[in-house]
Amino acid sequence: MDMALWAVLAAMGALGVRVGFAVHGAALARSKNAAGAVLRQVCDACVAILAFWVVGWAITVSGGRVFGLQWRALFGIGENYSLVWLQIVAMVLIATGIVPGVLAERARFWPTLASSALLGALIIPIAIIWTFGDGWLHRIGDHDYGGAGWLHLPGACCAAVGAFVVGPRSGKFNRDGSSTAIPGHSVPLAGIGVVVLFAGFFVFLTGLSNGIDYGRVASNVFLAAAAGGLAAVVMSQIRYYKPDVHLTFAGMLGGIVAISAGANGMIGLSAVIIGAVAGLVVPLAILLLDVKFRLDDPSGNVAVHGVGAIWGLVATPLFVRGLSAGDRVKILGVHVLAIVAIAALAIALSFAMWVVLKRTTRIRASEADEFDGLDLAEHDIGAYPDFQQTMIKSYHLREV
Repeated sequence: MDMALWAVLAAMGALGVRVGFAVHGAALARSKNAAGAVLRQVCDACVAILAFWVVGWAITVSGGRVFGLQWRALFGIGENYSLVWLQIVAMVLIATGIVPGVLAERARFWPTLASSALLGALIIPIAIIWTFGDGWLHRIGDHDYGGAGWLHLPGACCAAVGAFVVGPRSGKFNRDGSSTAIPGHSVPLAGIGVVVLFAGFFVFLTGLSNGIDYGRVASNVFLAAAAGGLAAVVMSQIRYYKPDVHLTFAGMLGGIVAISAGANGMIGLSAVIIGAVAGLVVPLAILLLDVKFRLDDPSGNVAVHGVGAIWGLVATPLFVRGLSAGDRVKILGVHVLAIVAIAALAIALSFAMWVVLKRTTRIRASEADEFDGLDLAEHDIGAYPDFQQTMIKSYHLREV
């Protein structure tokens, strides 16, 4: 297959991932917020693509050199597009799609799109140039095939900071320290979203291979996803005496994220082990973030893409083929450094952005709008109009 077709394949996979994000995020929101959840995914993709076109590509081709910035690459003036441009846009689309699901049901529409611009224009391009080519992480031995560090981790960090700054949904956390479950409106739809995410990631990661070791990559993605889902459902059976639906979904997705770092360099047994551990660690991280750290994440994306990515980066040097013990220790140290550096970059820039937005805009929906649902408050529409309430009950909360 021609390399151009592999690039197109990766881009198609990224679009599939976006479909999965939209379906999964809308399903895990209540019905009064479902339409806006889908619109945010669509508009997030639009902003991310244009942000990368305006400045992100120029930073990427300049290798991060401020005084060597390729000015002709700004706004696409030079029209120097390439297969690499297409593949990086695909990566940006996946990273930015993590954020809307985390901030669902309480963050306003327009301010949250700023995260798409920040990730597409700065954070992801910088993380990529650190990791590839002449980047400093690449020079010291970083091995991250599918973007655990330079794709999933920055998106998860940006989303986590946003969730802390914006705050939880009304009624999520109680004064006694307990957490209230706020179920989404459609569990079957969430399951469909997970399957679409699985398919999209499979195509995306296989497309990144450019025809090299694509069979191994594809097989390892399948094995890690299967092991992650099975480990999660067994863990939930042991812990809660019943197989938990959402934790199983999270375990499968966590396995896919974890294997992305080393999918091209390990045998099937290693992929199964990595996926199975992710299937245990990611669901537990979701519970820990919710109960202990009081992070309101309706989608579970912070744990799936953050914790899953960290485990994948730690596991890759332990399981990748053909390395000596000394090389494994060296690459493990490099990956720990990559985790710290990329997370610090994403957290610092994201914190600055979210704080500025909180102080200059009404990024948090009002209590009345949150009660009615953001579909009505922001979009004058309902996701399911045939079942919509005929009377809005929160006018007593509104200022006259």
